Amino acid sequence: MLNENAEYILNFGPHHPSTHGVLRLILKLSGETVKSCDPDIGYLHRGVEKIVESKKLISIIPYIDRLDYLSPVIQEHAYVLGIEKVLNIKVPKRALLIRVIFDELTRISSHIMGIGTMTYDLGCLSLHLYGFEEREKIMDIFEVTTGARMHLAYYVPGGVLDDVSNDILNTIKVFINNLNIYLGYVKKLALDNCIFQKRTKQIGVISKHLAIKNGISGVNLRASGIAYDIRSSNNYGAYKFLNFSPITLNDGDSYSRALLKYLEIEQSVKLIKEAIAILEPGEICTNNFFNKTKDKNTLAELTHAFFFSRSIELPVNTTVYSATETPRGEFGIHLFIGEDKTKPYRMHFKSPSFAAIQLLKTLLIDVNISDITAILGSLDFIMGCCDR
Repeated sequence: MLNENAEYILNFGPHHPSTHGVLRLILKLSGETVKSCDPDIGYLHRGVEKIVESKKLISIIPYIDRLDYLSPVIQEHAYVLGIEKVLNIKVPKRALLIRVIFDELTRISSHIMGIGTMTYDLGCLSLHLYGFEEREKIMDIFEVTTGARMHLAYYVPGGVLDDVSNDILNTIKVFINNLNIYLGYVKKLALDNCIFQKRTKQIGVISKHLAIKNGISGVNLRASGIAYDIRSSNNYGAYKFLNFSPITLNDGDSYSRALLKYLEIEQSVKLIKEAIAILEPGEICTNNFFNKTKDKNTLAELTHAFFFSRSIELPVNTTVYSATETPRGEFGIHLFIGEDKTKPYRMHFKSPSFAAIQLLKTLLIDVNISDITAILGSLDFIMGCCDR
């Protein structure tokens, strides 16, 4: 027990497990109560915004995957939407629906990890292990389709690189139909657990005013009662074909943020079922250069290889902003093209995780040390997207 009358400076992280290795919180304590918090980022040293200035527009896609490494293809989606907007590229309906299916599988995977790490930080290892088992099934689906498990580099301007077979669609159906077993564990071991409720209810409350003031988005915003979701406000991709509206809760506490992840997993399952139901045969990409040639050692194959060495060109002085709804909120890309039409002069990423970390200066004041892990876990930020 710390002396109630003494003041302490505590470095919480970057080694602490609940900060996920790369966030440092400099806390001033009075006894065991936090009186001030200074978040210190920059331990990951990604430098992606600078790296992409020397890369061709097509070569940038794998780098964007690695920002928020739990929602890679949804970030790809934001990038290709920007290029499609500038070049006025129309995407086939089948490709739009495949994108939604993969976006929502990624959202399920990320929320499973978010719930698992939060409960693990609070002392429940079981859900973390159960969640990894379900997440591996999603990774298997990605691997069969694209050849990669996490960083897919699957979306391209005009569509997607590979089609989804009927066997894979059946695998997806089996997976989402059996996901209710895992969701039952979440409800029993966490959401309905009195210990979890006492550790999270009325802890780390984010008011509507505080959320708006700090530019919060995603689950952290909707758990505070604000129905803002890029999927409905911008209606991008195939979401306009689906029955979708944002889910909101009103308490804005750590429990609400965990509950909303659970509810959004259920919603993603419904969206995937709807997308598969209306998925029809057709083209997967309108850009012929991304359609793989079947002829080897031919002029067509040489032309295809030359295109990838030269990349896509955007008009000089192009400025575009595009955004998608990742599991953590609005991920936006500001892209400016200078004299070189094939590379960005400047690219800047709007990170929902960075906005969430700004909250900590306010959110952690007058809370107990033991409540910090619950709050950090519920905010579900990813440092790869912050140290960019």
